[in-house]
Amino acid sequence: METSLYFKTALILATQLGIIFVGCFFLISTAKKAYMEGRLFFGIEFIGRKNSRGELDLIPIEQAPIIKPNESGSPLKNREDQSTKDDKQTTTKKQTLLNKFMWVWMISLFGMVFLAPGSTSIGLMLMTISSITFAPLLGVMMLEMDENDGLRATLLTCLITVCAALVGMYSGIDFSFMRGFLFFGLCALLLVGFGRIFFGMTSAMIRLKAICGATLFSLFLVYDFNRLKQLSDIGINDWSTALKVAISIYLDILNLLLEIMQAMGDS
Repeated sequence: METSLYFKTALILATQLGIIFVGCFFLISTAKKAYMEGRLFFGIEFIGRKNSRGELDLIPIEQAPIIKPNESGSPLKNREDQSTKDDKQTTTKKQTLLNKFMWVWMISLFGMVFLAPGSTSIGLMLMTISSITFAPLLGVMMLEMDENDGLRATLLTCLITVCAALVGMYSGIDFSFMRGFLFFGLCALLLVGFGRIFFGMTSAMIRLKAICGATLFSLFLVYDFNRLKQLSDIGINDWSTALKVAISIYLDILNLLLEIMQAMGDS
């Protein structure tokens, strides 16, 4: 039985976003379990505190070796030196692992965007690699902030995505007119991001930029869902088109989530 363009696009999106969110939530739940059992999590120790809502918030801390006064060259001193060295090696391994995930994610993400139009199988493979490597990175980002806010940001992102889909596909409005506005809005957002790197920004400015970014990517979602409907209406129904549209919506959703997380983190 022939499936629709909607089904193909939704299947790709659900699979990739499922990989990200399931992997992210698994990492957070594993970190909480390690905290409850008094164990380190990938060389990270957590302090558990209650946030303003009374929820447990894990706060990562660096391991600081306890140095006791002792004569130089004694066995105890040597053991402490070795312990300090092991702690540094653990931290280095953790940072190296995260850096590897970051590089693989960035390479697969750009490869997905540029190679998907030419090969559906390669594009889907790179998209899957991107999702697998982004899941732990997102989990670490949520742990660095209040992970409870991170989960709320995820729920808000899902709600906005559903609303954008309903507006884009069932409002009866042709949102093609937003294309130029969205392009220049994205350019402005990128310029502000570069400006932050070189000139810095206050917390209020960062939050304002994040809110504007969340609004922009919400509009991108409306536009891309509307584009999906237009393509389906003219009879286009192939996996290559479904993948290209799914990638656009996928990037909209991830950018929206990151902007919401940043707004919550600097609130």
